Amino acid sequence: MPTATLAGPAPAAPHETHERFFDARPAGMLVDRPDLSEDDLLAAIAERLVFEGRTGPEPQVVIEAARLGKRKALAFLRKLLLPPPRSPLSMPVRPILREHMTRTDDDMR
Repeated sequence: MPTATLAGPAPAAPHETHERFFDARPAGMLVDRPDLSEDDLLAAIAERLVFEGRTGPEPQVVIEAARLGKRKALAFLRKLLLPPPRSPLSMPVRPILREHMTRTDDDMR
């Protein structure tokens, strides 16, 4: 008598590990503010959570989720009220032209 074979689901592959991108830059870079320390960012997150009347998640969890690229955490960081910059803004150096002081009265006529 022939044996019948059942075509069932393929055997499960070993657990595939999906590595997520982890942003290891300083915490201030998550909000495009390299002058902010992680403590500054944690304080801003805690303040926002209190403002919204939320009891969780912990501020450190929000930073970890943002570093993993979680959209909700990144959107939450965009809503933060951040302290003003403490470091000077990078501006190109432009020489001050004093052409008006080098002109003579004859040149101005």
